Amino acid sequence: MDSARRRAVPMAPEDRKAAIIDSVLPLVADRGNDVTSRELAQAAGVAEGTLFRAFGDKTALVGAVAVEGLHRAARPEETLAELAAIDPGLPLERRLELVIETGRDRWAEVMRWMSVLRHLHGTMPPPDDGEARRKMGEFRKVLMAQRASQREATVEGITAVLAPDLHRLRVPVEVAISLIESATAGTHSPIDNHPAVPADVLADALVNGLAGPEEPRSVPPEPESARPPGSAEPPTTRTRSPEGIH
Repeated sequence: MDSARRRAVPMAPEDRKAAIIDSVLPLVADRGNDVTSRELAQAAGVAEGTLFRAFGDKTALVGAVAVEGLHRAARPEETLAELAAIDPGLPLERRLELVIETGRDRWAEVMRWMSVLRHLHGTMPPPDDGEARRKMGEFRKVLMAQRASQREATVEGITAVLAPDLHRLRVPVEVAISLIESATAGTHSPIDNHPAVPADVLADALVNGLAGPEEPRSVPPEPESARPPGSAEPPTTRTRSPEGIH
């Protein structure tokens, strides 16, 4: 009875923050900066006052959620696992199609959270104290280190995807990986609002190039009117038949 009546041990502040962020992350991913404090509180299952006590205000909470979303979108271990799951027995074109689709999904997540952070940055005054600038600098260092780790995982994963066909490559493998990454990133932001190139079309172009083998061009005979007066008639191909020369 005494244990039943005993009050639950309250969560540590950092644990409560982490739990709230995890609960509201899907909502912020869907609504972005338009989400309301009431919606955040409902998603977290707490009162609005609890949110404010934990984070200070809605802007701080949305910013913390965006930072966490950005970290999750750039997890090296998940990137490597997704690329390692691609069946090496598939044709090269199909494997690259899956690489492109995976990369597009990752880029979409990264750009979604970067958009939220850019909006917040535009609405907040610049930090006027050393502590705020120090925290911003630390965040950038952590983010850059994570992106570097994700790039290493991407290189390792794509190298494994290309492994069965390394003998076919006309360029060094690191060049092939850079081309694949550039093509994948470029398709996320189509130029002039044109739709992105389908992944299978892009994969085919990467594997087989933009042009097929060049065929010899047939030269049409020169028109008789174009020959100078008195010039000899161009030689013609003659074949011998039983009836004679034609």
